Amino acid sequence: MSDKTTTSYVELGSQAYSIAADAIASANYRLLDYWKSVWDITSRPYTSTAIDATVRENFDRANQILTLTVDELQAQEKKAEELAEKVVEHGAKLQDTTISAFRGVLNTSISNLNYVKDSTSERLEELKKRLSDLRPSRSGE
Repeated sequence: MSDKTTTSYVELGSQAYSIAADAIASANYRLLDYWKSVWDITSRPYTSTAIDATVRENFDRANQILTLTVDELQAQEKKAEELAEKVVEHGAKLQDTTISAFRGVLNTSISNLNYVKDSTSERLEELKKRLSDLRPSRSGE
């Protein structure tokens, strides 16, 4: 493997870490913001002590929490889609780098096999020559 491939692996590792860290941080921030909003809605003081006003206000608060929850679920869906796209894109980069590395290993292996083949062929030729040189000298004795 070349230094370029090694650098590429380091960059890809750094990018993967960045993608994961950003996704976790974003999810935690959204979760904290969601629960802060729920707390703000539920902890507001009631405007009236009348039962019918309290019931209406509770329904209004429940509606606000429901709307907030739906909005948060839609935001989570959007972020999950964005994360999936980033992971797929990163996976494609990793696959290209891996294929390039395998291609380099395969080329090196082929080169080594060709060297062994050539070296073996040369030695066989030398051995054949020596054998042929030995035969006439024995017959002449």
